[in-house]
This record gives sequence, C-alpha cells and structure tokens, in this order.
Amino acid sequence: MNATQPRPTPERLYEPNIIHNPSTWMGIWTPQGWRVHKKRWGNAKCLSITLSGDGNTTFFPGALCDPNTGRVDWQDDLHQKDDLFTDGGLYPCDPRVEYPVGQPRWAVSHTLLCYPVADHGLYTHEYTWDMTHGHLQTHFHKHIQLEQATTDNADGKTVRVCHTPISQTIEGNVHYPLPNSAVRGVWANADKTGPNLYTRRIIQKITMLNGVYAIAPRTPVVQCYGMYAVTPLEAKDSSMFDHGSGECVDTDRLREDWLIPIDEPKLGMMRFPTRTAPSRVYETDIQILAQNFDVVGQTQMDLLEERLGTKQAMGQVGYGLENAVDSDDRGYRGYDSTFDLNNDGVIDERDHELLAKHLGRRVRYNLYLDAYFGGDWLTTSINIGNTEHRPGTPAVADYEYGGGYDAESGTIHLLDTPGPGEPVWVEYHHDVPAEPGENNIRVHLYKEIP
Repeated sequence: MNATQPRPTPERLYEPNIIHNPSTWMGIWTPQGWRVHKKRWGNAKCLSITLSGDGNTTFFPGALCDPNTGRVDWQDDLHQKDDLFTDGGLYPCDPRVEYPVGQPRWAVSHTLLCYPVADHGLYTHEYTWDMTHGHLQTHFHKHIQLEQATTDNADGKTVRVCHTPISQTIEGNVHYPLPNSAVRGVWANADKTGPNLYTRRIIQKITMLNGVYAIAPRTPVVQCYGMYAVTPLEAKDSSMFDHGSGECVDTDRLREDWLIPIDEPKLGMMRFPTRTAPSRVYETDIQILAQNFDVVGQTQMDLLEERLGTKQAMGQVGYGLENAVDSDDRGYRGYDSTFDLNNDGVIDERDHELLAKHLGRRVRYNLYLDAYFGGDWLTTSINIGNTEHRPGTPAVADYEYGGGYDAESGTIHLLDTPGPGEPVWVEYHHDVPAEPGENNIRVHLYKEIP
C-alpha cells in the first residue's frame, strides 16, 4: 500500500500588480490579474506517457494521473533548476505536451525569443489541465498560411474563414475567450503585398503597469516592434503625441530627435548596459537600464554573421533547441529573430546588407529585445527604472493591433476593406484535435522525489 498522501493543490493568488518578490514567487499576467504562487524548489523524476489521437478527441479524462497510483501525483508549483524543459527553473513543472511526438506544444520565454511573433498567449501552452482529476484539454493550433475568402456583402468590414474555432488565449492554465495574434492578416491579393486590411501599426506614448509590463491601449496585439524608455524631460514633451490617445503625430521627429529607429526597429536591439539599484520588492539590488543610446557597430554584424543561413522552425529554436539556460547575454547560436531584420524567417545576405547600411547610426535601445507580448499586454526585458513595480513609468510602444475576431463563427473584423463581396486572402491559426495515430501525443509529467 502506498502511504504517500497527495499534496493539496497550491494556492493561487490574484493581484493587480507585482507585489511579491519575483525571485521567490512565480507570476503570470492573466485577464483576471497577476496570478502568483510561491515557488517550491525540489527534485522530481520525469514520467512520460503517450496518448492516441483519433481526429476528434480534445478532452482526455484522467490522462495526467499516475498509471500506478491513479492519482495526480505531481504539482505545478514545483520548480527545479536542472529541468531541461524550463529555463533554470524560472517556470514551474507544468505538464509538457508534444504533438506530434517531437514537436513541443509549449514555449518557455527563452524559446519565444526566437519566434518571429512572440505571443505568450498563443504559444506558451496549447492545452490546459485539471489538477484535481488529472484531465487534459487540448487546443492544438494549426497555421493556415493563406486561405481565400470573401468580404461580407453589407459593408465589406468582415470576412469569415473556413476553419473554426480561431485560436484564442491560454494564460495561467486557463483558456480565455480573448483574441490574440492568431489572425495575422487579411490582404486583397494572394501575394500579401499592399496594406494588411486587418492590422494597423501604432506608435504611442504609454504608461507602464509596472517596471516591465504594460497594458496595450489597442488590442488584440498582433506584433510588437519596439519598447523604448524615455527620460522625465522627454515624458513632458507632448508635441509629438496626440493628447488623448498618446499616438505619435510626428514620426520623423521621433526618429531624428529621439533616435527611435521606427524604420528599422531591430537596429536598437543591442545588449544594453545596466546598473544596480536597490529594490524593496526584490529584497536586494537589481539591474536596471543604465543609458538609452548606442551606435550600431561591428558587434551586431559579427553576431549576425554567426547566424547566417539559420531558419526559423517552431519548437526548434532558442531554448527549445539548445536547452541553454540564461543565454540572453549572447543570444542563441541558431535562428534568432533579432537578426532577421526583414522578418522573412531566415537570416541571410539580405539581412547582412540591410545591417551594413546602418553601421555607425546612433539609436535608442529597443527594450523589446528578449521580450514578448500577449493579447492585451506588452513587455520590456529590463526594468526601466521602476524598481518597486509601481504603475506610471512613461515609455514609447511600437506595435501592431488587429480588428479582432469571433472565434466560434470564424468572423474576422477588418480595419480597412476593399469593399463588399470582394476576394481577400487570410493568414490565421485555428484549433484542431490530434489526427488519428497510435501514441502520437506524448505528455511529460513530473513526480516529486521526497
């Protein structure tokens, strides 16, 4: 008889901001607020099980129970530093699902850094789980590169796609009915040239929610190009920004006077200097941004040349490929979206030529380096001076938002239209069940070692 008693489900706290020490508490931003749990450090062995898809099933009752005890003998508040599936234990020992086998359906932050579109709510998990009964619910995503559709016959401001539901947000082990970057764009032609009818790029002066997170004024966020710190004196300058919306009304001056490289945002993605500052929240000194500007130089060129020929491959880049804990100070040897200047999924001579044109250019640091976003939030990779995570620090955000969509009906709302009843081409993600196959889903569970 096994005398081991199952550990109770860990307490989840919801709070409006970062209050607990992030070094000892795990936090994730959700639509309900900041969900945190106390990090519990320990050891575990990995138990891998397989499931079989049938082309219809997305709910697997009891799939996460230990096959020997029939119980949920693991807890997702456990962190371990040598876990190969997480970056130094930063993330807890959640179940890890591969479908098909060998294709991770999750992305910890250090893998997201190498995704062309680093949407935390779309890629961090493609499934949710029940800690009480051990059930698994899948939301595997399928990327439709291009699908022809037709705008509605009324005003042409909507279009419906064939495959539903369109993928929605998963954050903190909850599937939320909120749009994210699943819809990438709608174009009036099949080669995706011309304006994207679904998205709009906006550059805004915003205030941060805390030292690293910001709530995006326009949603759903489809892509983020840049996050920039501003000085207190610059924050008082309202001549470049609309008083009501914060939207930039003079992009030339923003580029020339404030040195924000909105024409080539990745030029500012350089390793920035830091300095230490005391923090009561962290209960120690932390690193914050030391200065705002640098010159595009040979170091960036050398790093790009090291990566020439590398291509983006979902689940096979960044931490997911290398298991290279805390490699932010050097980047990853494979594809790194930082050096894919033209955003075509490969680092090649065209990127090299583009960077060469800007050598010697002085730019403001782009703090979206090593960061990612969600459906309604943006981040920086470094605390921009607010060591206690109080709201209100000014910043400039450069991002793209979409018109939104209804997931179940497959209806996409356009921000611009070619007119009623016109053909358009759509790129999007939708949820699918696993295809029929024996043991074509692999699940990794962590059973704690006392």
